[in-house]
Amino acid sequence: AVNIDNTARCWGYNVYGQLGNGTITNSSTPVTVSGISEIVSISTGSFHSCALLTDGTVRCWGDNFFGQLGNGATTSSSTPVPVSGISTAVAISAGGNHTCAVLSDGAARCWGFNYHGQLGNSVYPGSSTPVTVSGLSNAVAVSAGVGGDHTCARLANGTVQCWGDNSGGQLGNGTTLNSSTPVSVSDISTAVAISAGGGHSCAILA
Repeated sequence: AVNIDNTARCWGYNVYGQLGNGTITNSSTPVTVSGISEIVSISTGSFHSCALLTDGTVRCWGDNFFGQLGNGATTSSSTPVPVSGISTAVAISAGGNHTCAVLSDGAARCWGFNYHGQLGNSVYPGSSTPVTVSGLSNAVAVSAGVGGDHTCARLANGTVQCWGDNSGGQLGNGTTLNSSTPVSVSDISTAVAISAGGGHSCAILA
Protein backbone atom coordinates (compact mmCIF):
# COMPACT_ATOMS: atom_id res chain seq x y z
CA ALA A 1 0.00 0.00 0.00
CA VAL A 2 1.09 3.58 -0.72
CA ASN A 3 0.39 5.98 2.15
CA ILE A 4 -0.78 9.58 1.86
CA ASP A 5 2.77 10.72 2.69
CA ASN A 6 4.05 8.73 -0.33
CA THR A 7 5.80 6.07 1.72
CA ALA A 8 4.83 2.39 1.40
CA ARG A 9 3.97 -0.48 3.71
CA CYS A 10 3.82 -4.21 2.93
CA TRP A 11 2.79 -7.36 4.75
CA GLY A 12 2.66 -11.14 4.37
CA TYR A 13 5.20 -13.67 3.09
CA ASN A 14 8.77 -12.36 3.14
CA VAL A 15 11.22 -15.19 2.54
CA TYR A 16 12.82 -13.27 -0.37
CA GLY A 17 12.61 -9.85 1.28
CA GLN A 18 9.59 -8.80 -0.78
CA LEU A 19 8.22 -6.69 2.10
CA GLY A 20 11.21 -4.40 1.69
CA ASN A 21 11.92 -3.73 5.35
CA GLY A 22 15.44 -5.17 5.43
CA THR A 23 14.41 -8.56 6.84
CA ILE A 24 13.23 -11.93 5.54
CA THR A 25 10.73 -12.35 8.38
CA ASN A 26 7.06 -12.78 7.51
CA SER A 27 4.67 -10.18 8.92
CA SER A 28 0.92 -10.41 9.42
CA THR A 29 0.76 -6.64 9.92
CA PRO A 30 2.11 -3.87 7.65
CA VAL A 31 5.79 -2.94 7.85
CA THR A 32 7.41 0.13 6.32
CA VAL A 33 9.42 -0.27 3.11
CA SER A 34 12.92 0.96 3.91
CA GLY A 35 14.71 3.90 2.35
CA ILE A 36 12.22 5.24 -0.19
CA SER A 37 9.62 8.00 -0.23
CA GLU A 38 7.91 10.03 -2.95
CA ILE A 39 6.19 6.87 -4.17
CA VAL A 40 3.49 7.27 -6.84
CA SER A 41 2.41 3.64 -7.16
CA ILE A 42 3.42 0.14 -6.17
CA SER A 43 3.13 -3.26 -7.84
CA THR A 44 3.69 -6.72 -6.40
CA GLY A 45 4.71 -9.79 -8.39
CA SER A 46 4.98 -13.40 -7.26
CA PHE A 47 7.93 -12.81 -4.93
CA HIS A 48 9.12 -9.27 -5.69
CA SER A 49 7.77 -5.74 -5.45
CA CYS A 50 8.42 -2.49 -7.32
CA ALA A 51 7.62 1.17 -6.75
CA LEU A 52 7.34 4.07 -9.19
CA LEU A 53 8.72 7.31 -7.74
CA THR A 54 7.71 10.89 -8.50
CA ASP A 55 10.98 11.51 -10.39
CA GLY A 56 10.20 8.74 -12.90
CA THR A 57 12.65 6.22 -11.48
CA VAL A 58 11.73 2.73 -10.28
CA ARG A 59 12.92 0.78 -7.25
CA CYS A 60 12.39 -2.97 -6.75
CA TRP A 61 13.01 -5.48 -3.95
CA GLY A 62 12.58 -9.17 -3.17
CA ASP A 63 13.39 -12.22 -5.30
CA ASN A 64 15.90 -11.53 -8.06
CA PHE A 65 16.80 -15.01 -9.31
CA PHE A 66 15.81 -14.07 -12.87
CA GLY A 67 16.92 -10.42 -12.72
CA GLN A 68 13.40 -9.14 -12.08
CA LEU A 69 14.72 -6.33 -9.85
CA GLY A 70 16.38 -4.79 -12.91
CA ASN A 71 19.60 -3.71 -11.24
CA GLY A 72 21.97 -5.82 -13.33
CA ALA A 73 22.30 -8.52 -10.68
CA THR A 74 20.58 -11.77 -9.75
CA THR A 75 20.92 -11.44 -5.98
CA SER A 76 17.72 -10.95 -3.98
CA SER A 77 17.37 -7.79 -1.90
CA SER A 78 15.27 -7.13 1.20
CA THR A 79 15.51 -3.37 0.61
CA PRO A 80 14.72 -1.37 -2.58
CA VAL A 81 17.35 -1.18 -5.32
CA PRO A 82 17.27 1.21 -8.32
CA VAL A 83 16.25 -0.22 -11.69
CA SER A 84 19.02 0.54 -14.18
CA GLY A 85 18.43 3.15 -16.87
CA ILE A 86 14.81 4.05 -16.01
CA SER A 87 14.20 7.76 -15.38
CA THR A 88 10.94 8.62 -17.17
CA ALA A 89 8.54 5.86 -16.07
CA VAL A 90 4.84 6.68 -15.79
CA ALA A 91 3.50 3.18 -15.02
CA ILE A 92 4.90 -0.12 -13.75
CA SER A 93 3.81 -3.72 -13.34
CA ALA A 94 5.53 -6.58 -11.52
CA GLY A 95 4.71 -10.02 -12.93
CA GLY A 96 5.52 -13.59 -12.02
CA ASN A 97 9.27 -13.29 -12.57
CA HIS A 98 9.52 -10.19 -14.76
CA THR A 99 8.73 -6.50 -14.51
CA CYS A 100 7.72 -3.84 -17.04
CA ALA A 101 7.46 -0.07 -17.16
CA VAL A 102 5.79 2.39 -19.51
CA LEU A 103 7.88 5.48 -20.25
CA SER A 104 6.66 9.02 -20.79
CA ASP A 105 7.29 8.75 -24.55
CA GLY A 106 4.89 5.79 -24.84
CA ALA A 107 7.58 3.14 -25.14
CA ALA A 108 7.82 0.19 -22.73
CA ARG A 109 10.75 -1.60 -21.18
CA CYS A 110 10.81 -4.97 -19.41
CA TRP A 111 13.33 -7.04 -17.46
CA GLY A 112 13.67 -10.46 -15.79
CA PHE A 113 12.55 -13.93 -16.91
CA ASN A 114 11.97 -14.28 -20.65
CA TYR A 115 11.55 -17.97 -21.45
CA HIS A 116 8.27 -17.35 -23.28
CA GLY A 117 9.18 -13.95 -24.75
CA GLN A 118 7.40 -11.93 -22.08
CA LEU A 119 10.02 -9.16 -22.25
CA GLY A 120 8.83 -8.43 -25.78
CA ASN A 121 12.21 -7.67 -27.32
CA SER A 122 12.11 -10.44 -29.98
CA VAL A 123 14.71 -12.65 -28.27
CA TYR A 124 14.39 -15.24 -25.53
CA PRO A 125 17.33 -14.86 -23.12
CA GLY A 126 16.29 -13.08 -19.94
CA SER A 127 17.75 -9.74 -18.89
CA SER A 128 18.65 -8.33 -15.47
CA THR A 129 18.45 -4.81 -16.92
CA PRO A 130 15.57 -3.23 -18.87
CA VAL A 131 15.17 -4.00 -22.57
CA THR A 132 12.91 -2.13 -24.99
CA VAL A 133 9.69 -3.83 -26.07
CA SER A 134 9.91 -4.09 -29.86
CA GLY A 135 7.57 -2.05 -32.03
CA LEU A 136 5.46 -0.70 -29.19
CA SER A 137 4.54 2.99 -29.10
CA ASN A 138 1.84 5.14 -27.52
CA ALA A 139 1.51 2.78 -24.54
CA VAL A 140 -0.24 4.25 -21.50
CA ALA A 141 -0.47 1.20 -19.22
CA VAL A 142 1.14 -2.20 -18.86
CA SER A 143 0.27 -5.41 -17.02
CA ALA A 144 2.80 -8.20 -16.47
CA GLY A 145 1.06 -11.50 -15.74
CA VAL A 146 1.33 -12.41 -12.07
CA GLY A 147 1.84 -16.16 -11.89
CA GLY A 148 2.13 -16.17 -15.66
CA ASP A 149 4.57 -15.46 -18.44
CA HIS A 150 2.91 -12.87 -20.66
CA THR A 151 2.51 -9.11 -20.73
CA CYS A 152 -0.14 -6.76 -22.11
CA ALA A 153 -0.11 -3.04 -22.83
CA ARG A 154 -2.99 -0.63 -23.35
CA LEU A 155 -2.37 1.95 -26.05
CA ALA A 156 -3.59 5.53 -26.16
CA ASN A 157 -6.04 4.68 -28.96
CA GLY A 158 -7.86 2.10 -26.82
CA THR A 159 -6.34 -0.98 -28.43
CA VAL A 160 -4.38 -3.65 -26.55
CA GLN A 161 -1.24 -5.53 -27.48
CA CYS A 162 0.16 -8.60 -25.69
CA TRP A 163 3.28 -10.74 -25.91
CA GLY A 164 4.87 -13.83 -24.34
CA ASP A 165 3.23 -17.14 -23.44
CA ASN A 166 0.10 -17.89 -25.45
CA SER A 167 -0.49 -21.56 -24.65
CA GLY A 168 -3.98 -20.76 -23.39
CA GLY A 169 -4.75 -18.03 -25.91
CA GLN A 170 -3.96 -15.30 -23.38
CA LEU A 171 -2.51 -13.00 -26.03
CA GLY A 172 -5.98 -12.71 -27.53
CA ASN A 173 -4.98 -12.81 -31.20
CA GLY A 174 -6.89 -15.95 -32.16
CA THR A 175 -3.89 -18.30 -31.91
CA THR A 176 -2.06 -20.29 -29.26
CA LEU A 177 1.41 -19.46 -30.57
CA ASN A 178 3.83 -17.69 -28.27
CA SER A 179 5.13 -14.31 -29.43
CA SER A 180 8.32 -12.54 -28.35
CA THR A 181 7.00 -9.26 -29.78
CA PRO A 182 3.64 -7.53 -29.25
CA VAL A 183 0.58 -8.78 -31.17
CA SER A 184 -2.78 -7.01 -31.36
CA VAL A 185 -5.67 -8.33 -29.28
CA SER A 186 -8.62 -9.01 -31.58
CA ASP A 187 -11.73 -6.82 -31.49
CA ILE A 188 -10.58 -4.48 -28.69
CA SER A 189 -10.62 -0.80 -29.61
CA THR A 190 -12.03 1.06 -26.57
CA ALA A 191 -10.07 -0.37 -23.64
CA VAL A 192 -9.69 1.80 -20.56
CA ALA A 193 -8.03 -0.77 -18.27
CA ILE A 194 -6.24 -4.11 -18.65
CA SER A 195 -5.02 -6.94 -16.45
CA ALA A 196 -2.84 -9.94 -17.30
CA GLY A 197 -3.28 -13.01 -15.09
CA GLY A 198 -1.66 -16.42 -14.85
CA GLY A 199 -2.95 -17.75 -18.16
CA HIS A 200 -5.62 -15.26 -19.22
CA SER A 201 -6.11 -11.52 -19.73
CA CYS A 202 -9.02 -9.09 -19.36
CA ALA A 203 -9.90 -5.56 -20.41
CA ILE A 204 -12.52 -3.02 -19.37
CA LEU A 205 -14.03 -1.11 -22.30
CA ALA A 206 -15.20 2.48 -22.40
